[in-house]
Amino acid sequence: MLFVALVVAANIWRRQSLVSEIKVDIDYCDAEAMITKAQVEQLIRTEMPNLSSTMLRDVDLSAVEKAANKSPFLHNCEAGTSIGGAVVVFAVQRRPIVRVFVQGQEFYLDDRGCRVPISKVGSNDVIVASGNLSLKGKKLKQAWLLAKFLDEHPEYGPLFDQIYRDEHGDLFLTPKLGNHVVQVGSPDNLDEKFSNLIAFYTRGLPQAGWETYSQVSVKYRGQVVCTKRK
Repeated sequence: MLFVALVVAANIWRRQSLVSEIKVDIDYCDAEAMITKAQVEQLIRTEMPNLSSTMLRDVDLSAVEKAANKSPFLHNCEAGTSIGGAVVVFAVQRRPIVRVFVQGQEFYLDDRGCRVPISKVGSNDVIVASGNLSLKGKKLKQAWLLAKFLDEHPEYGPLFDQIYRDEHGDLFLTPKLGNHVVQVGSPDNLDEKFSNLIAFYTRGLPQAGWETYSQVSVKYRGQVVCTKRK
């Protein structure tokens, strides 16, 4: 009974005390950090300047979550309180999968297709997309769909470092090895296209030589069409 009474008394004291500090915990999802804990804390203090002078029982945790979620680098922010009187924020950093260069702008797209700005804290080594793209709409989505496929298939993704969309709407990939480009066409039937490509890389290209072709196309179903280098 004494223990229960002490716990109840401590909880009452805690709720009647002022906010002691803001603690931030970020899950970076195996990506490079694009925002620091201190920056998230400062963002919350800027959005809620009276937080430090607020009693713990009066803290609007949903407002804290809303303030943290204003960062373009974060999502799924959750707030709570600790026994020590701190406001605790748990956040998940967005995970970039492609770096886009379009119309003089540069930004990431994450694994959900959301735009993420370039960070001064750190950069992520992901595939690059450029060419005939637009800031919104089908063109950008096609490049993202290809990037997402490569991200979800580690057996393919590390082989390439650039996505390019030409004026006809065809997607191309630049491999890290070899002096050729891969014409993917549309982001449809990617499982079949890459299965054919890897089969060609494994059995056909080593015999012909990696410098023989300037382009390898898997655009058409059931075919691998090669263009010889002039």
